[in-house]
Amino acid sequence: MAMASDTLSISKDLRAAGFNEQQANALAMHMAGIPANPASREDLALAVSQLESRIDQVESRLDVRIDQVESRLLLKLGAGMAAGFGLVLTAISIGVGVILNQLG
Repeated sequence: MAMASDTLSISKDLRAAGFNEQQANALAMHMAGIPANPASREDLALAVSQLESRIDQVESRLDVRIDQVESRLLLKLGAGMAAGFGLVLTAISIGVGVILNQLG
């Protein structure tokens, strides 16, 4: 059979084998779009390996970023809790002062 890109030869061969003209032309056009050298199993295995390696790199960087964000959140949470605790102590101190002023 002819090369995949030679649609006229493919169509003629298919018509000689019993396909009608419309079927032969449709199949020939489809076959012309098929690459002459499709990827081998080795090519696919290499591509998968490269993708897995890249995914591992991205996951590592993402883990580092998550750790950084967690650290910043903990610091901010701690600072917020300390400020809140300070406000509560101040409110208690003012309340005690008001009560003592009213008693004395």
